Amino acid sequence: MQSTIKVCIFLLLSVLLAACTAGGSGAKVTPTLVPTPVTVQKPAYLVQRGEVVRTAQLNGRVTPVLQQELFFRSDGFVKEVLVKSGDTVGEGDVLARLDEPERYQADVAAAELAVALAQLKLEQVQLEAPVRLAEAKVALEQARQELEKAKKALEVLSYPRITDPLTLEKYRAEAAAAQKNLENAQDHYDSLSGLPETDPARADALNTLIAARTAYYRAAANLNWVEGEAAPADFELAQLNLELAQATCNKAEAEVEHWGSQGPTSDTNLARLSLADADARLALAKKAQEAVELRAPFAGQVLSLGIAPGSSVKAFQAVLTLADPSELEIRAVPSAEDLNLLGIGQVALVRLSSRQGEQLTARISGLPLAVSAAGSSGQDTSVHFALEDESVPLSLGDAATLLVTIDTRQDVLWLPPAAIRTFQGESFVFVEASGVQRRVNVSLGLKSAERVEILSGLEEGQTVIGQ
Repeated sequence: MQSTIKVCIFLLLSVLLAACTAGGSGAKVTPTLVPTPVTVQKPAYLVQRGEVVRTAQLNGRVTPVLQQELFFRSDGFVKEVLVKSGDTVGEGDVLARLDEPERYQADVAAAELAVALAQLKLEQVQLEAPVRLAEAKVALEQARQELEKAKKALEVLSYPRITDPLTLEKYRAEAAAAQKNLENAQDHYDSLSGLPETDPARADALNTLIAARTAYYRAAANLNWVEGEAAPADFELAQLNLELAQATCNKAEAEVEHWGSQGPTSDTNLARLSLADADARLALAKKAQEAVELRAPFAGQVLSLGIAPGSSVKAFQAVLTLADPSELEIRAVPSAEDLNLLGIGQVALVRLSSRQGEQLTARISGLPLAVSAAGSSGQDTSVHFALEDESVPLSLGDAATLLVTIDTRQDVLWLPPAAIRTFQGESFVFVEASGVQRRVNVSLGLKSAERVEILSGLEEGQTVIGQ
């Protein structure tokens, strides 16, 4: 233990002695260097007066003015494809079909037949109606005459048949004379009863007797009718005849009204309704056929084709692009922000990949109906451009770069965007004067990538310190 302590003390003394020796020899110690702070020079900007132009750069392509993506209206498997990419087709041509198109073709044919029959029926009714109306009017007039006769017949039964005394006396005298002639004829015939039946005299007497008897019966019947009243059966029969005549007249009036009317229950209107129903059924049959047939909505060229026989397709999924290459334009799809700033008639500088070194001028000729994010499903967000010089030829599919002038402000104060700061919704700058910087709030106007319009807060010639 003691030896260990001695060794430690010896080592400590040795270290102290070495330190003293070094200090006494006059050696120099090098101090640690401290780096000099680097002063960052912030950029300075001069408030200037000039032009501020806001532009939007779009990338586009030369496309047909008339271009449409085609699709089936039902799911299924492609049975046949009748065209290939690059083919020219006419309006209404069948481009492709799904499975079992025959059934739909038969339905369309049946519906077309029904329309033709309904049209024929309407034409027949329209031709027949005037004739049937005339016939109904004739029948109505006859029925009215019969009705008047039936009314008069019933009236006759309701009053005394004969009231004139002279007329009564005439019928009574005729009846008495007929009775006297009958008696004389009977006596004469009886006086010849002994003669043979084949005797001419007896035969003449028999004929005279028969004629006298007939005349008596007639005169007696006339007298009985004149002196008597109508029996209940006569009244009942006359009433039935009147009711029949009235019913016949009512029916004739209904026929006239039916054939002369254009109301909902007339034959003409019913024929029109049948034709309308057949037309609607034909339209439905054609719609069903359209679901399995892809037809060209206009004459043009097949630009792209995405199906082949046996392909599985979904309803309303684009399978073919059809276009009319005879008229071309430039289309571009902008961002939603740029789309909100674009308007019909705005000027654009155009550079085409096929015309290097040339700069053309175009104007916006068409915009989407609704402003939304580019690429929204089912919505065309393309901006359409037309060259001002229509004689310049365009090449289908050519790439284009378009610089659209959104707005221009002349003779305004401006600064570059780097000179302006923003905090909590306020825009401001730091203005330097005589080595002193101070904050100044500013109002901004039109903005572009290189310049920002200053509406208030600064004057021309002031120096602004950037960030």
